[in-house]
Amino acid sequence: MSLTALRAALLALALALPACVGADDENDSPAEAQPMGGAMMQPEMGGVMPEPAPEPTPGAVTHEVLVDALAVTLRGGVGEVMFEAPEDGLSLTVIVHGEADGWYGVDAWTDPTGLELVTADWVVDEGNERGCFSCPVFATQGAGASTIINPNRPESVVNAGLHTLAVVGFVDNFATDTANVTVIAKRGSAWPEAGVIDLHFYFTGAQDWSAETVPDDPYFAAVIARFNALYGAMGVQVGEMTFRDIDPALRTVSIDPENDTLGALVAESDPSLGHGAHVFFVEEILTGEADYPSIPGVAAGVPNPPYLTGTGASGIVISTKGPLEIPPGQRFLDPPAIGQTLCHEMGHLLGLFHTSEYDEVSHDQFEDTPENDNTYLMHADGTGPTISPAQANAIMANPLVRHPD
Repeated sequence: MSLTALRAALLALALALPACVGADDENDSPAEAQPMGGAMMQPEMGGVMPEPAPEPTPGAVTHEVLVDALAVTLRGGVGEVMFEAPEDGLSLTVIVHGEADGWYGVDAWTDPTGLELVTADWVVDEGNERGCFSCPVFATQGAGASTIINPNRPESVVNAGLHTLAVVGFVDNFATDTANVTVIAKRGSAWPEAGVIDLHFYFTGAQDWSAETVPDDPYFAAVIARFNALYGAMGVQVGEMTFRDIDPALRTVSIDPENDTLGALVAESDPSLGHGAHVFFVEEILTGEADYPSIPGVAAGVPNPPYLTGTGASGIVISTKGPLEIPPGQRFLDPPAIGQTLCHEMGHLLGLFHTSEYDEVSHDQFEDTPENDNTYLMHADGTGPTISPAQANAIMANPLVRHPD
C-alpha cells in the first residue's frame, strides 16, 4: 500500500493557493553550488552546469551523482536547475527534497533535444491527479522528498547533454524559498540484464525478532527466498544485508493523518549503512480506518529517494503481526506471507505503483500490466508473482539496483 491518496490530497490543497504566497524575493540569489565534479552557476536562472564526468570502465554499469543535494533558490515556489547528462547515460534519477513537512517535486523537465520529458504545469491537467500520465516520463510530487526516474515507461528516453528542470516546493501550503536537488546517472554501454539490491533491516522487537536472532531464523530465510524467487525472474537478487535494532516504542506505527508516525519511523534510516533499501519490521501498521484498521505493509515514498536517508520517504514498513501469530510449525506458507509483502512494498520503493486499485478504475502507467489482474505482484492486493517487462525495466533503472562486475 502506498500513500498516494493522502499525498494527492495535500498536493491539491497546495495547488489551490497562489504560487507567490509566502515567497520572499528580498534574498533569492542562488546558493553556491557544490555538485560532484565542480559546477558553473547560472545566477539568473538558479541552475547548475557540472563539468563532464570521467569515463567509466568499458563494459561496466556504474552510478554517478551528477548533482549532490544542490540548494536551489525558489521564487514563488519555483526554481530552475540544469545538469549535463553523460553520453553513456542509461537512466537519470532526480530527487527534490527539503523540510519534512514540505511538498516537493518536478514541475517541468526538458532534455537537450527540446523534448518535454515532464510537461510544465502537469499537475493541473485533467487525468494527472495521481501522477503525470500524459508525460513521457511518469512524474509525481510528494511530502519531504520526491523522486523521478527516467526511463520509467516505454516512451521514456535518455538523451545526453544539457537538461533543464523546474522544481517546486511548498511548506505548510505556502511557497518556500529553497529546495535541494540531487541527480544520479546510471552509466554503461548496454542496458543491464541483472543486478543486486542491498537490504538494510531494522527491528523494533516485534514478535521477538532482533538483529541477533534473524540471521538464523528459518522463517526470515524464507522471506528472503521469496524475494529472490520473484525478483530473480527479472534478474535481481538480494545483495548485502545488514541488521539493526531500533527503539521498541516504534513497534506499532500509524499512517492515520491525525496520528502519523510513519515518517518518524523511516527517518531512522541510517546513512552509515551505505546505499540500499531500508526495511522496517513492526508489529502492526494502523490506518485509523474502520474498514481496514491495519495493513500488512506500506511504502513511505514511491519511489523511495535513492541514496537519501533520514527523510519521511526513506523506507518501507512490514507488519509481522498476522503471519507470525500462526503456530511456528505452520509458518512456511507458499508463499511466505511476509516475503510476499516485502516483494510488493519493494516494488513501491523501487518506483512501481499499483497496476490496478480496488476501485477497478485506477491503473498504472504501463500498457503491459493488464487491468484488474491480481496475478501481478503490484496489484493492490499484492498476492501475485508477476512482474511485467516494462515494470522490470523501470526497476532496473533505479540506482539502488547495482551491477557488480
